[in-house]
Amino acid sequence: MSEASVDLYYAEPSLRPREEGQGPRRRTLGNAPVAPVRRAPGRAETSPRPPAVEIAFLAKYGVPLDVLHYATTLARRQGVSADAALLAEGLVADEVFYRALADHLGVPFLEAGIELPLGAAVGAERGYVPLRGESDGPRWLFAPVGAEIFRLMSVVRAARGRALFALTTRTRFIEALRDALAGEVARAASLSVERVDPRLCVRSSLRRGPLAVATVLLCTAIACLFTPWAGPRLLAALLLAGAFLAGIVLRLCASWSSIRASDREVAIEEAQLPVYTVVIALYREAAVARQLSRAIDRLDYPRAKLDVKFVVEHDDEETLAALRSYPPRTPHEIVVAPPGAPRTKPRALNIAMPFARGSLVAVFDAEDLPDARQLRRAAAHFHHAAPELACLQASLVIDNGGLNWMTRLFALEYAALFDVFNKGLAARRLPLFLGGTSNHFRLAALREIGFWDAYNVTEDADLGLRLLRAGYELRMFDSHTFEEAPATFRALVKQRARWLKGWMQTALVHCRHPARFFADLGPRGAFAVLAMFASGIMGPLFGPLLTARLLYDALFGALLAPRTGFETACSALWCFVAVSGLVSLLAPLLLGARRRGLFGFCGALFYLPLWLLMLSLACWRAFFELWRRPFHWEKTEHGLTLRGKSDDFGEDEPPFEALGARGIDAAVFPSDPLGTPFWWTETPPDDGARRAEPRLTEPPA
Repeated sequence: MSEASVDLYYAEPSLRPREEGQGPRRRTLGNAPVAPVRRAPGRAETSPRPPAVEIAFLAKYGVPLDVLHYATTLARRQGVSADAALLAEGLVADEVFYRALADHLGVPFLEAGIELPLGAAVGAERGYVPLRGESDGPRWLFAPVGAEIFRLMSVVRAARGRALFALTTRTRFIEALRDALAGEVARAASLSVERVDPRLCVRSSLRRGPLAVATVLLCTAIACLFTPWAGPRLLAALLLAGAFLAGIVLRLCASWSSIRASDREVAIEEAQLPVYTVVIALYREAAVARQLSRAIDRLDYPRAKLDVKFVVEHDDEETLAALRSYPPRTPHEIVVAPPGAPRTKPRALNIAMPFARGSLVAVFDAEDLPDARQLRRAAAHFHHAAPELACLQASLVIDNGGLNWMTRLFALEYAALFDVFNKGLAARRLPLFLGGTSNHFRLAALREIGFWDAYNVTEDADLGLRLLRAGYELRMFDSHTFEEAPATFRALVKQRARWLKGWMQTALVHCRHPARFFADLGPRGAFAVLAMFASGIMGPLFGPLLTARLLYDALFGALLAPRTGFETACSALWCFVAVSGLVSLLAPLLLGARRRGLFGFCGALFYLPLWLLMLSLACWRAFFELWRRPFHWEKTEHGLTLRGKSDDFGEDEPPFEALGARGIDAAVFPSDPLGTPFWWTETPPDDGARRAEPRLTEPPA
């Protein structure tokens, strides 16, 4: 559902004809009078440049010329149509705009009961769909924008007889289209990847056979590790040592490369910025709805080029009510996901994609507080990069890290992952796993690979690999998003279990056909991905067991007192693995702490053994869940702790950024006759309900 931030113009239903001898007739709509326009003495009646034709007719309905001139100027600067700028800035509500346009064209305006036939998607991208109704009624439904408004004006002037079309708001147009296509969209959201490449889909790959083989190999490796026979024990130890060494070398190389990695600053003109679709999938997120709305409003991007979509599950009434109580002022839609399986975040994202208007897509989580200029920076990078660049990942930063030792280690881990490890991989042009949020994509690339796999519970890692295998590139870029870390041990284990289960799913899917895997990624990229799987999955699974084996051999075996040359070589290998593993674990953490200024959290490193045990517990839980409920999405609760950046969203903060931060020059901002800039604020009514009332006030300092 799209909502303009403030409804500025109200009118009464009667359209009285102009009487002879009266001044210019002021037309009205709705049920409230339009306030008269005041003019300063001696002020020029007209602007040197008239308003754009697609909005000029609004002057007859009481919209001040200053507002129309401002929207025209802003539209030229942003490279959009004047009606898009007018509606996006909330200067006129879409209900008022389209009702006035229908009256101006002399065609019906539809408010309710809009029914679309099968195949209604034909023409929808051009702003019209066929209507299902009476034969003598309108046959087409329009919600025109930009040049389509001018074309309709020309059609009406040239037409004779009854109108063959009706108008409605963009909100109702999209809702009617979504209702007509609900069944098809729901099916496509669950099976989009299977329709493109079934071999890379979890649902068709995660069968009992491959899972049983993986389980047998796992049990065999554990048995060999603790068997009394030296041969099998040595074989298992060498295989595990090789897997751990691959991960160690990758972490150390990435850490070294991140020291020299730099992200050059790029920019483009505001008129060149593309339409950006922002998608946020929500489930039981009422606690953070208000914070999320303010985070969206703080994005420094032309509102006319923002396509914000909140996807809410059909039975999540609490989140839906919270969003409607605290909506962002930025035009947005609330997409209610139709019932279906599986109930996962990737399915929710897929449901929004058929209606995405932007050429670029950003994905955020409910608790995210992104850098205000993140969309501009990403758009500039895409503009200057080759078409093969399909995805940009911003750094994720924990802002409630000071709560306890778990959140401190979480903050250090994120700093190591996004500011060290991933940046180093990107600098070496190696594959990297996405972070699940603050991902920015080219819509064309997403469409080519079938969007997200609805059955993968770590959809980010899988999506990144499928993009890489399709020949696209992933990179990090210099921007950040603040996130909330789980503050309790139980919540932490549940979150990590879902992540690790998704990694296991992704490993089973992509490693089923080794020849194709190496052909798609190349030897260098394939070995890097295998090393990440080895360290990320086998490390937590075998880490405590291998540590116990090494301690036993150190106390009662030949690890520290080898008697033969072979035992000496094995002892040296394991001591090297232990020392280099500790270095590869600590080096990214300390580098990340330095880059994020988190040295105060380094005392939490004494709890690192407990953290590693937590990861092992979560990994074993994830492995058993692969058998019991492989596609279950373990929800992480948000909004339960104080945020370090909560002061940025305090009660007394002005509703928007300062004018300059939004790219609006105060010199061209519309003024009333006294020269005071328009600044729309909200006056809460006495009954406590949140309704918008327009006021003319001074802009906040």
